[in-house]
Amino acid sequence: MAHEPAADAALLARYHAGDAAAFDELYARHKDALYHHARALTRDDGLAEDLLNESFLELARQGDAARSASSSLAPFLHTVLRRRAADRRRSDQSTRRREAGFSQQWVRERSDGVDPSQLADLNRALGLLPTEQAEAVVLHAYAGLTFQEAADVLDASINTVASRYRAALKRLAELMNEGSRA
Repeated sequence: MAHEPAADAALLARYHAGDAAAFDELYARHKDALYHHARALTRDDGLAEDLLNESFLELARQGDAARSASSSLAPFLHTVLRRRAADRRRSDQSTRRREAGFSQQWVRERSDGVDPSQLADLNRALGLLPTEQAEAVVLHAYAGLTFQEAADVLDASINTVASRYRAALKRLAELMNEGSRA
């Protein structure tokens, strides 16, 4: 839906002069089209909503640049949205690559007390633990913290941390046993 470019510029000028209602009107005017664009790019309602809001935050920060770049704000907003979506995709891909590499190398070959023949199974099993259990194992077994110190870090009771640790060890044993049978 096309809007009068002069009306966008006037609303933006009013916003920069301190009229918050003018920004609300700009938001109402462009939000649906931007949301649909974001939804088409991401196929994710929550992420689309985030991108929509980030686009308007950018407009609030760079309003004058938006006004000088075009007489209509729609191209500026859609360009910002598209760039933010691309940034998110790159960031998500980078995070997945990092996590994949990390999850495969919890324990290195030179770790004390690890049988080298079980290293691959142990790394696989550690990557399958729930976050709370993995955190308890890392803090106690790898960082060398006492259960009390780990509890302080996690803002949890010592009993909770010890329970998570015991559950993690039990699950690791099960997973390692499954891995050796496979």
